[in-house]
Amino acid sequence: MRKLFILAVVVAACSKQEAPPADTTPAAPPPPPPPAALKPADIAGTWNGTAKPEGSDSTEAFTVASTSDSTGKITFTRTKVSTTFTTKFDADSAISTSGAYKDPTMPKGTPNVMFRSVARLKDGKMVGVATIVLASKPDSVLGRSTWEATKAP
Repeated sequence: MRKLFILAVVVAACSKQEAPPADTTPAAPPPPPPPAALKPADIAGTWNGTAKPEGSDSTEAFTVASTSDSTGKITFTRTKVSTTFTTKFDADSAISTSGAYKDPTMPKGTPNVMFRSVARLKDGKMVGVATIVLASKPDSVLGRSTWEATKAP
């Protein structure tokens, strides 16, 4: 009996283990590369565009001119109201903040406002969103808009 037991242990010890089945799950595709970083040279020059206030069908035409790597001037075409703004670049975005100005899209008597805008390049156009706030109370949001601009020839 002892010989039979030892023989069973030896046979079990010498036998090959089966290899686990191969993993047939396809590997996940790699994530797409991040967008290229936006640089001042990408948005240098003059851009013509339109802004559409949230909840409205009307649009306001404007012209943006870069005056340096970090500053620019926006002029609203219909009223010729203009203001300067500063821009910071972060990854694929340009974040702009204006000085105080009278917004031609706001009702008469509205105090001075300023905007904060985030822009990206998409298909050769600059597209973005803007938030209009009171210049005296920058935490008071008066409105939001979407906008699009193309580079002037």
